[in-house]
Amino acid sequence: MTMVATRLGEARQYGARLPEIEERLALLAEASRLLADASLEPPAVMERLCGLVVPLLGSACALRLLSEDGLWLRTVASAAAVPEARVRLQALFSQRVRADEGVAAEVLDTGEAQGVEAVLVLPLRARGRPLGTLTVWREEPEPALFEPGEQLLLQELADRAALALDVARAYASERQARQAAEVAAGRLARLQHVTAELSEALTAARVAEVVLEQGLAVADARAGALWGVEPDAASATLLRCAGCTPDAAERLKRMPLEGDSPVARVLRESRPVWLMAEDALSGTERPAPSSACLPLVADGRALGALVFTFGLPHGFDDDERAFLQLVAHHAAQALARARLLEREQRARAALREAHGTLEAIIQASPTAIMLLDPDGTVRLWNPAAERMLGWTAEEVMGKVLPAVPPEHWEAFRHGLERATRGTVLDGAPLAARRRDGGAVQVAMWTGRVHPASGPPQCLSVMVDITERQRGEAAQRFLAEAGGVLAGSLEEEETLERVAHLAVPAYAEACGVFLEDESGGVRCVATAGGGEDGEVPPPGLAVVTRVIQSGRPETRSGLSDGDPASARAGGTCAYLCVPLRVRGHTLGALTFVTSKRAYDAQDLALAQELARRAALALDNASLYRDARQAIRLREEFLSIASHELKTPISALQLQVQSLLAGLTRSGASFDPERLKRGLERVDRQVKRQTLLVNDLLDVSRLSAGKLELVLEPLELGGLVREVAERFEQEYARSGTPLELTLAPEVRGQWDRLRLDQVFTNLFSNALKYGRGNPVHVALELEGERARLRVRDGGIGIAKEHLPRLFHRFERAVSERNYGGFGLGLWIARQIVEAMGGHIEVESVLGEGSTFLVELPRA
Repeated sequence: MTMVATRLGEARQYGARLPEIEERLALLAEASRLLADASLEPPAVMERLCGLVVPLLGSACALRLLSEDGLWLRTVASAAAVPEARVRLQALFSQRVRADEGVAAEVLDTGEAQGVEAVLVLPLRARGRPLGTLTVWREEPEPALFEPGEQLLLQELADRAALALDVARAYASERQARQAAEVAAGRLARLQHVTAELSEALTAARVAEVVLEQGLAVADARAGALWGVEPDAASATLLRCAGCTPDAAERLKRMPLEGDSPVARVLRESRPVWLMAEDALSGTERPAPSSACLPLVADGRALGALVFTFGLPHGFDDDERAFLQLVAHHAAQALARARLLEREQRARAALREAHGTLEAIIQASPTAIMLLDPDGTVRLWNPAAERMLGWTAEEVMGKVLPAVPPEHWEAFRHGLERATRGTVLDGAPLAARRRDGGAVQVAMWTGRVHPASGPPQCLSVMVDITERQRGEAAQRFLAEAGGVLAGSLEEEETLERVAHLAVPAYAEACGVFLEDESGGVRCVATAGGGEDGEVPPPGLAVVTRVIQSGRPETRSGLSDGDPASARAGGTCAYLCVPLRVRGHTLGALTFVTSKRAYDAQDLALAQELARRAALALDNASLYRDARQAIRLREEFLSIASHELKTPISALQLQVQSLLAGLTRSGASFDPERLKRGLERVDRQVKRQTLLVNDLLDVSRLSAGKLELVLEPLELGGLVREVAERFEQEYARSGTPLELTLAPEVRGQWDRLRLDQVFTNLFSNALKYGRGNPVHVALELEGERARLRVRDGGIGIAKEHLPRLFHRFERAVSERNYGGFGLGLWIARQIVEAMGGHIEVESVLGEGSTFLVELPRA
């Protein structure tokens, strides 16, 4: 009954206030209409709600919403009836308030409005969830409390506003989700495009180009840069940058891994760095307010760093961070693939280069290289093997090695079996066979090769040792030749040994030729076929050319019509090399064979043998000259003692005779006899003086100290003066002296030395003339003066003429004619020192003519 009465009381009260209720219902209807037209935007909903409350239900109002964490209430909309109140309310409601303290906490917890004097705080709830609070404030001359109906109306308005706010939030979330989906779809499409581009990038530079060219658009960034870092490197290398100035690009080229720069931290820690207010590049045209520094990590290792800078401040939400990290992940994978591909390409290039180098080595090797199966089948055959053995690669590949003679095949196959078991055959000699049937001596090294698949094979390296064996044989031959040539110092025996050295090892016939004193060539020794006295091939003409030129001559075959080749079977090869020693050609050495052609090695051997033979001949000649010099010295000493003793003995006898005569006769000694004795003493003293002067001249000339004193001289007067000195001697011996002198033969000569020359010639003519007339003729022809001294005496044999002007040489017996054998040698030295020459023409038994020719100046 009580409840019924209460209801009736309320009904009566409600009926009494029906106009006010209708006004409020109209307000609710208007609020529903206005909230429905708020375009589902939360700010609009909140502003409309505050606009409905003021000024109808309050002087001011404020709407606060809970933060996402539910701890704070933040004022999002407010309204005031008068501007002054609005200013105060803004100052009052601008601060955040705790949601878990005071009246707001009670309202949010209970969901019921709470009033405090002229302020009413109402909850905003939707679907049982608190959204915030609506605070209404009344400011009248005397603030009035809110009536229950007003509270009910405000709560209804709050509920409807909460519902509209919840709908607006749902709409905003849906729209945000749709926008996020669109952004994600766009990013995904762009990321797929970038991924497709990266999948085709084959180099690190191309990866950097794609990431920056496409990635800037994908990330909506303004500038970017990508660095790569190699293992154990101290700095990262800039691969590419976009949106940077050239100076910045140069500065960013090397990024040290040490330091506190964002890129260094990213590379060290392999974690992204998000910069909300810092430009990581610091080199763009305009500083960037935010940057993203991302590590490029693959297989747990940082390969580089990617930096994006943005033109607007960025909060980098989770979606954007995940997206940028996904871009960096794809870039890292592409960079890893590019590096792997580059390493693979480098490895392949190195392998191709190694294969090419190995192939070039095999092709260019001077030694024969073969790859053989254990049964001897050829799998590799290089050009050197073709040159050495004659078979081409096409002829031997896949076939059993044809170079092994049948009689050696078993031993060769056994060696291959040993090699396949791991035994290295080191330089085993083998008599191989060439394609043309010829033999070649080789040394063969064989070792085992393990192919990638298949049974073991044998790698054989073959060297032609034919020439080496020839060289060793040549060295042995030269060593033996040296011993043979050193065995004797006799010239004739040495010549015979030289001729027999090369026969029959290197020649069928050998000849030794020497140049005689007259310039002719004669064969002095032969070995091999042929009759005694016969000149062996190639003949004197070739030998003479070789001796004159000092250069060897060779020929591989003589014509059938050449009689010199008849002994060699019609055709033959020959070598003719000079015998040279101390820069002088002594002669030539010839080798002849009909069995083969001589080559360069044979020529070198012949030249070395000729050098050693020339040295041996020179030693023999020196030994002969030494013995001759000893003989001449002994003869000279004998002659000198005789020649010097003879005038001394005559002087001694003459002085003793004069002393004895003076003792016997005293003062009555015959003056005429004394005069004749003193004249004889004078002649012996002069003779002694001439002998001593000759010896002194020999000493001076040998020491190179002959000095000439040139002066104007009339040669005819000097010849006449010398003739007058010899007048008594010629008269005493009964030898007529005839002079024919051209007038005024003048020039620049040494008077004393020419006197010595003419004296020697007059003396020799008197000594060897046998009393026959001596004719002396002086003539002038152009700028040269000629003096001829001709006698009709004993003459000089032809074989003695070449050595007549040599020191201590004589054409007659010293016992019969005396003298040192120095006069003509001294005369020759004097004449040649003045630029002239002296020569002799003589016929044995008919006399001699000496010719002295001198230049006038």
